[in-house]
Amino acid sequence: MRSPSDSEEPSSPRLITRSLALRGLSLDDAPAIAALLQDRRIAEMTARIPHPYTLRDAETYISSPPDDWVRAVDRLEDGALVGIVSLRSLERRGQLEIGYWIGRPFWNRGYATQAAQTVIDHAFAGLEAEVVEARCRAVNAASRRVIAKCGFGYSGTGLSESLVAGRVSCERYRMDRRTWSALKSWGACA
Repeated sequence: MRSPSDSEEPSSPRLITRSLALRGLSLDDAPAIAALLQDRRIAEMTARIPHPYTLRDAETYISSPPDDWVRAVDRLEDGALVGIVSLRSLERRGQLEIGYWIGRPFWNRGYATQAAQTVIDHAFAGLEAEVVEARCRAVNAASRRVIAKCGFGYSGTGLSESLVAGRVSCERYRMDRRTWSALKSWGACA
């Protein structure tokens, strides 16, 4: 499996969905990211986003990203940055974890599902992953719906650390290459 962090540079081709473009981050994105992440509800549902979130936080994140494959999620109709989606390598070879957030003004439009499905396809087809995992806080029904729409199978509960919420209950989900191939052949993830 190719590593998510070294597979593509920000200048690489965009991934396109029916209403979104996924592309590498640039420092020009910092103001939009900082503005969207002023909503504490987003930070509470994630592991690594602090609150309050400043322009400097966004600039630092963009300038020295973690060893993740990170993409800005832009709306095609006007180019507005609506969120971020990422993949990170897990300790187990061939396994990745997907993460995503969408800014509140863009909720309930299917953007998280479109972005996640596209990134899952990239993980299996482009990065040759064997397994993609997802997790969400137990209280995050919206994220659970995205995960279900993508075809993940429930794999258990546990605890996660959130910079804002502390130690929280989470649910874990998993999709292996065989399941992904079956879903694609059935057209279940269209």
